[in-house]
Formats: sequence, structure tokens, C-alpha cells
Amino acid sequence: MLHDRSFLFFSKPERSFSGKGISYVLYIAFLFIIIFQVHTPASLCSELAESPWPMFRHNLQHTGLSPYKSIQNPVIKWTFQTEGAVTSSPCIGNDGVIYFGSKDKKLYAVASDGKLKWTFQTQGEVESSPAIRKDGTILFGSWDGNLYALNADGSLLWKYAAEGGIISSPAIAPDGTIYFGCWDKKLHAITSDGKLKWTQRTADHIVSSPAIAPDGTVYFGSEDYFLFAMTPEGKASWSFGTRYILDASPLIRQNGDICVGSEDAKFYVFQPDGQTKWTYNTLYDIDSSAAIDTEGNLYVGSGDNNLYAFTPDGKLKWTYAAGGSIRSSPAVTSDNVIYFASGDKKVYALDQNGKLKWSITTGDAVESSPCIDKDGTVYIGSNDGKLYAIGEKNANN
Repeated sequence: MLHDRSFLFFSKPERSFSGKGISYVLYIAFLFIIIFQVHTPASLCSELAESPWPMFRHNLQHTGLSPYKSIQNPVIKWTFQTEGAVTSSPCIGNDGVIYFGSKDKKLYAVASDGKLKWTFQTQGEVESSPAIRKDGTILFGSWDGNLYALNADGSLLWKYAAEGGIISSPAIAPDGTIYFGCWDKKLHAITSDGKLKWTQRTADHIVSSPAIAPDGTVYFGSEDYFLFAMTPEGKASWSFGTRYILDASPLIRQNGDICVGSEDAKFYVFQPDGQTKWTYNTLYDIDSSAAIDTEGNLYVGSGDNNLYAFTPDGKLKWTYAAGGSIRSSPAVTSDNVIYFASGDKKVYALDQNGKLKWSITTGDAVESSPCIDKDGTVYIGSNDGKLYAIGEKNANN
């Protein structure tokens, strides 16, 4: 099934064996499960890895919320130097390996102690953030126009050729379908083995990374100013036009609301049917993707140098002024500490009331977004070409 659609814009958008303790129904069900497992295609078993941070924004709903606690006494445990700016956001595999891209055209696999495991060379800058499947496959895009699938040892499994650079980070649906946006102005939906299912054409480049709701709806933004909602079959549900470029990636709340900022300087919250629930005007472009804490409060950065905190119903709680534009997307720990970074070269940790807990200075502006390991270690890239591991200070460091 190959589809390539031009988007239509919408205004809104029992019986048992005697003497035996085994039920006949359970026995048949057991046989069915065995047969189904043997004959089920691998694509139906493909899922997101169950690791501390398997993809951009942590999960398919892009919540940016970790199940692990914050660090209290931070120290730079190690740095890893690449040969280009690291704007790609790292993710963590099942084995604790950290995967990230660099503008030196490589994807890196670095162990949790900072030692290089392997690199994979592409023909373009790698700004796309990887996603890890349950079987260990690493998926990521490159400016060379390919979405790559690598084995855990760094060897090529397959690649899918699009018609433009891929900055968008892939999302792996529960049925194995891989979704990503592209500079060719299309959202691509491909099978787990890299075959095209369908594409959805928009009117401009797609940098935004798709988020997937529990019902399978795919949400993504485009530089044509629109937020789109698509069914898993590739049908348009609704779209909403903001007033400028929409590069940020949507967040989906537990109630189904979609939260996203636009370069029109406005932060939007939509109901699942596309109706606007509330908005808030910041003072400059929003390219940062939002995060949510355990109480439903929302956090998003703006080009006006501020991190904004909102209550679930849209009231401004506080703002925190960094020393530079915030393109980095925040991450939140289980104890509601917010991590984010800025063009002022710093990585920040704030408490839930907007008070600074600590900051760490890197060698250049930071556009990469933090990810959080199970021991609380924060991994983040910097335009100085380094991946930073920020962990808890102890007697050994």
C-alpha cells in the first residue's frame, strides 16, 4: 500500500476437564497464543526499547518525564569529544549505551563510562535524535536523506531513502511502524523493515518530530505553520494553522490534549478534536518542545531566554530567565526537577518553584536536549562538539 497525499486543510479541524485443574477454554487460548507467537510477523513485535530514555522526549507522547530522581550534587563525570557540534539529543539503549549524532556526519555509541564503542559514518550532518527498538535496533535520520536502521554492534541493517534531509527524530509505534518528518515536506510512515507504507505531503519542510497518542493518532508540526493530526492509516483528522513556522514537537497529555509551541511566539494546548483549549504569548519564537511533571504542570523554553512554567489549566506559574535563547527541550525527573539548556552555554536544574538548584557550563551554546539515566545521570550534547555526562558527586569524583 503506497500513498502520497496532498494535505486537505480542515477548519477543525466454560467447560473444564473433569478431575483436572485445567480449563478447556484456557487450554485452547494457550494453544492459540503459541501458534500466534510462532506465526506473527516480526513487525508486530517491534516496540520501543524499555530503557531509561529510548527516544527523543523519552516516550511516544513526548512527555520528557523520567521515572528516575534528580541528582543533588552535580559533577561532570566525563565528556566525549566529536568533530562537530552535537545538536542531536542523546538516548539510552537497553544495555546502557548512549547513542547520539553529530554534525561531523556520524552516529556515536558511547558506553556509560564515556568510552567509545563504535561510530557509524553517514554522508550528511546528524541532527536527528535516535530511537531504540526493543530488539536493540537504532533508528535515526541524516541530512544525507536516509533513515538508518543499525544493529546494536553498529552494522547497517537497512536504510530508507527519502528525498530530503532528515532532522526529525523517528517515533516507533506499538505495531512497529516508524514515523518521521523530512525536508522533502512529507511525513513518512514506513514498516519495521524499512518499506514505505504512506507519506503525507505538507506545504513546507518538516523538522518537528511526530508524537503518537495511545489511540494511534500521529501529531506533528510543519514549517508551513500547521499542526497536523493523522490516523495510523494515513488519513487526515484535522489541522490547525499557527501564524509562523512550527518546528517544535508536540507533547500529548494523559487526557489526550496536545501541547506545542510555534515560532509565532505562542504556546498552544489543543483538545484531541483540534479545538483550542488555551494559549499563552511569549516574547519570541518557540522551538523548544514542552515537558510535563508528575502533577501535570507544563514547561517550555522560548527564544526570549525564558523557561515558562504553566499549571495544567494554563495559568502562568513562573518564568526563569536564562542568559540566552532556549531551543533545548526540558526534561523532568520523578521528583519534579526540571533540566534544560540554553544558548548561554549552560545546563540548568530548577526545582518545581522555579528556583535554581545548580548549573553546569559547557564550551558553547546548547541546542541538544537532556536525557536521564536510571542513576540520575544527565546526558546532553553541546555545540562545542562534546557529549556531557553530569552525575552525582561522590568520593571518586
